[in-house]
Amino acid sequence: MPYARASRQRGESLISLMLGLLLSTVVALAMLSMFKVSARYGGQAGQDAAADAQLTAAMLRAGLAVQDAGYGIASASLGTQMVVLSGAALSGTALSGSAVATGSSGNAVLWAMNTTGAAQCAGLLFDASTSGTGGVYYLGPVACSAGSVSGWSSLAWTATRWADRPANQAAAAYNQTTITFSVASTACKPFGLTASSGNVVWTLASTNRSGAPLTEQQCLFNFKTP
Repeated sequence: MPYARASRQRGESLISLMLGLLLSTVVALAMLSMFKVSARYGGQAGQDAAADAQLTAAMLRAGLAVQDAGYGIASASLGTQMVVLSGAALSGTALSGSAVATGSSGNAVLWAMNTTGAAQCAGLLFDASTSGTGGVYYLGPVACSAGSVSGWSSLAWTATRWADRPANQAAAAYNQTTITFSVASTACKPFGLTASSGNVVWTLASTNRSGAPLTEQQCLFNFKTP
């Protein structure tokens, strides 16, 4: 009488199941890590784009404001109706800093104008602080004698913040926004105008959040002499 052959058991062993579970867990963790990284960089990109847009708007606004420099003042000249300061800081209404030579850069620029029938002084200041007070400030306008900025340190300045300075990022690779101002004695013509000309070029230089250089230049045609 023949014996029945025992059938071999088929299926998955406990070890193979545990191995499959381990591999699935590793894949899931890897996907979660990729998602977290993508979300973090996506959020950072959004913050950078917003900061760059705010900076661009401030640069355009600054270019428009500085066109008032020397307006209504006969024979406006650098050093008298316009000055650039380095190390400038505003404490309350007191402005401190050091005037720099023509062509040198600083973090503030001041100018005199007569747009209302009386001499006034105004300016722009970049505060590099990342403590919540930094950014681009419009100074004034405040009354100033004889249409000159020579007494700027004794004036009681008002300030309006036009753009915040983004706070420091943990990653050292992120460039922090900086802004400098300079003026140069250079013959120029304002964009779109051919009959008028000036002898002063105002420059705002900055960097975006990726470190790329940004420049805003204006020909100040109210300055007929250097």
